Amino acid sequence: MPANAHMNSDSRLDTAVLKDVKHGVTTAAAPISQAASSAKLHRIAPELQPVPPGRVQKVHWHAKHVPIRITADTVVAAWTFEGEIPGPVLHTRVGDTVEFTLTNDEDVPHSMDFHAAQVDPRVAFKSVGKGESVTFSFTPKYAGAFMYHCGTAPVLMHIGSGMHGAIIVSPAQPLPPAKEFVIVQTELHLAAQANGVRAFDYTKMLSTFPDFVVFNGRPDQYMTDPIRVKLGDRVRFWVVNAGPTHPCNFHFVGEQFDKVYLGAPPASAIPGVQTWSVAPGGGMVFELQCDVKGEFPFVNHGFGHGQKGGMGILVVE
Repeated sequence: MPANAHMNSDSRLDTAVLKDVKHGVTTAAAPISQAASSAKLHRIAPELQPVPPGRVQKVHWHAKHVPIRITADTVVAAWTFEGEIPGPVLHTRVGDTVEFTLTNDEDVPHSMDFHAAQVDPRVAFKSVGKGESVTFSFTPKYAGAFMYHCGTAPVLMHIGSGMHGAIIVSPAQPLPPAKEFVIVQTELHLAAQANGVRAFDYTKMLSTFPDFVVFNGRPDQYMTDPIRVKLGDRVRFWVVNAGPTHPCNFHFVGEQFDKVYLGAPPASAIPGVQTWSVAPGGGMVFELQCDVKGEFPFVNHGFGHGQKGGMGILVVE
């Protein structure tokens, strides 16, 4: 193999055992710092969009390093897919084909690992350098809420700096109609502010004590601007835990889940669940029938993390 070939991470090249490579913080200098003042705070729409028409979905994303405002006074120096944390939601169905291309716009090597794919990872999930692209196809076998992320070593640094998101795989036979939402939980480990930006801090990621734990990239965004549905609606949450380290103990205050799917929906549903833990790198599907009006907080019930931003409100009107 050529000496300059970019290898995908494996167990010998991951996080704590990676040798002779310095990963302190993401950069907060030059273009990112200059653009920080213009970064606008905006709400991430949680609604799941329909599967695009046709049986083949062609997707071309770029790896980008950009400033992202996560609160009124906090801008982070993010590594991203398509300039956002989390990256775009990719919605497909069992038996359809995804033709995916990643182009790397940055000096740092990056890659893509889809948890819904069945492919040779050393071919499909390989790292690419600046200006390079990797293309591969896959056909999801199982329905569910799956994570995707950059798999370049150290994986902890790349996931923890923003390179993750959700791929939602609907079953071949549609589930009952519902208002559907996607929630991606993420831990944010940040360095002190410099030049108007907080970089992501690899040493803090290793310590596993995050500054924020957020739903869809911003702390408490669905507390200030809740999700709204109507009385009688069936509501379905596709929850992905991007980690990189801690569980998401998903819970609704004042309600119970009518169904939680333990495996690929519609199989393996269990009724009457109060809280269920979604592991880092995992995803689950939660359903409830909105038969009572009110304002219902949804939280990470590990409240040491929920109170760091992992909360929202579902308003039933």
